[in-house]
Amino acid sequence: MNNSTSTFQHIAHILSFKTTHKQLELMLKAPSFNWEAIVKEASQHYIIPTIYCRLKAKHLLHLLPEDLISYLEYITDENRKRNTVILAQTEELSQLFQLHNIEHVFLKGAALLASGTYTDISERMIGDIDILVKPIHLKRAYKLLLQNEYKSRAMTLGADFFEHKHLPRLETTVTDTRIAAVEIHRKLFVSYKNHELEPESIFNEQRYQESIYLPSLKHLLMHNILNHQINDHGALYNNINFRSAYDTILLLQNYPQPNKLYQYNIIKRYFNYIGLFFEEVGMLMDVKSNIYTHFYLFKLRHRKFQKNWNKLLRIGYYIPILSNRFWLFLSNKSYRKAIMTDKKRVFTHLISILSKK
Repeated sequence: MNNSTSTFQHIAHILSFKTTHKQLELMLKAPSFNWEAIVKEASQHYIIPTIYCRLKAKHLLHLLPEDLISYLEYITDENRKRNTVILAQTEELSQLFQLHNIEHVFLKGAALLASGTYTDISERMIGDIDILVKPIHLKRAYKLLLQNEYKSRAMTLGADFFEHKHLPRLETTVTDTRIAAVEIHRKLFVSYKNHELEPESIFNEQRYQESIYLPSLKHLLMHNILNHQINDHGALYNNINFRSAYDTILLLQNYPQPNKLYQYNIIKRYFNYIGLFFEEVGMLMDVKSNIYTHFYLFKLRHRKFQKNWNKLLRIGYYIPILSNRFWLFLSNKSYRKAIMTDKKRVFTHLISILSKK
């Protein structure tokens, strides 16, 4: 087993609810255990606080170097403070929308936090607050937030010509009581179609918990999986993300008949990958190794190859998109004018996509 593969396995053992105290203790005490690699990988997956909370819950923090304990504790405390503000901001948004009869459902991290998914609210690192709003209320919801000290951030690459899954991002101008930007969604995906996750289905099965509208457990779980697979290109790169995997494991604990999710191949592939590292998923979902999972393990053993392979996949993914945009640029005067006016930001955005590691 090479360093990258063992690092992934070690992280999974720390996060897992199946790893015994004795197994984890022996692993952490092993001379070959590499904390530097763990922290580096955990940072990329946004799970530093999760690592700390899981080790604390298992009463194993004493096995860590003192300076590392201080570092993990600091990051976790700061995230707890941030999430406390985000929860309050979520409640404020919920009250505002309810007051103005705007039908909405909170999504992703904010929904998981508000639903009490985590034993400690510091476990989950959250970026934006995502809210699904009924189509007939989209414009009114957006205008309402602009009137309540949020400001719009322009979207790149022709937001006026293509339908994004959410309206332009809204950033708060009140920094003492708000901390997260808000994205108002019209749908969950740009082009991927799944009848289970159409807005109408989500609103039909929504639940009202602690004065906040949330998706059903089924929709929370499916969106968590498919957000990684589709929006974060997990299916394109055939990889896993530990933050998504940990959220999935928590949601599966209360989910009846999870094997029904196997009707969707893209979800089945997701479980095949995280089942490589998490025993509870491998046993629950009866996952099987295949040529794709073997190739993923090969990529973990050869990270330079993985980097170059992912770059090729990314270029291949964007070539048809850029070709269509180029044709539109040639044929549509309004689009051409919009691109030329915003050319510096568009070019910067394009370079950031193609050069992404």
